[in-house]
Amino acid sequence: MVEAGLNREAGTPQRKEAPRTLGAHLRKNHHYYLSVLLFIAFLTTWHLLSALGIVHEIILPRPSAIAMAFPEVIEHPLFKWHMTFTLLSILVGFFFGGGIGFALGVLFAFSERWRKTLYPYVLGFQSTPRVILAPLMIAWFGFGPESKIAQATIGCFFPVFLNTLVGLALVEENALKLMRSLRATPWQTFRMLRFPYALPTIFAGLKVSLTFATIGVIVAEFVATEYGLGYELTRYHVELAIPQMYAVIIIVGLLGLVLYLGIEWLDKKIVFWRAEDDVQSKLR
Repeated sequence: MVEAGLNREAGTPQRKEAPRTLGAHLRKNHHYYLSVLLFIAFLTTWHLLSALGIVHEIILPRPSAIAMAFPEVIEHPLFKWHMTFTLLSILVGFFFGGGIGFALGVLFAFSERWRKTLYPYVLGFQSTPRVILAPLMIAWFGFGPESKIAQATIGCFFPVFLNTLVGLALVEENALKLMRSLRATPWQTFRMLRFPYALPTIFAGLKVSLTFATIGVIVAEFVATEYGLGYELTRYHVELAIPQMYAVIIIVGLLGLVLYLGIEWLDKKIVFWRAEDDVQSKLR
């Protein structure tokens, strides 16, 4: 009572929070519920197509059969080794491909001579489909992890290279004039202006390249290897163990999703000012 009287005397309005109704909650989170409903409808349709014989189970097994195949796939004695082999190949290839792409992107952004000399070769290399290079990588590097890492490196290179080049070129001219007026060196301009400004674009390239790295490693494991999730997928396909094959496909998809979310987390942590700008724009 005393606090309420003091608040009234101070002229502080007392705001009552509106009770949260079920309708307001549904309106706020409707996209989550729509996603769940869409997933349930997808699984139901999938089950009916297989159960009613519209699609043969050797082509499209029931979701329940795939769920029961998961323990067999995961509990296989060599599954952890296959998973580790594929994961390390993806990460090492992503590191090399992203590093080379970033370095060349910076070089091309600051050197017009190198850009005009080498850019046609980079474009010619990019126009070559990655899949047809898998046999060549195996011929060069053998059947071990080196050929898978090379294939992942090739897939990662161009998205990071192009996004780095574009991001470094998108700096506002007024900001560059300000740095020149402050007599900043080229390195200071790069470190304090160009690189932070290009980071959101570079991270977009990293996200795309990580997907390409996963594709490159799996395709290389299709061609020739004795380890990896791609090898497991081929083995189950040859044995006509279709539910197990679908289980491996889902595992590969989940692996790619986890890696993508990891890059997304790093993006939000490193490019923190973009999140702050989004919050400020919503408050306006």
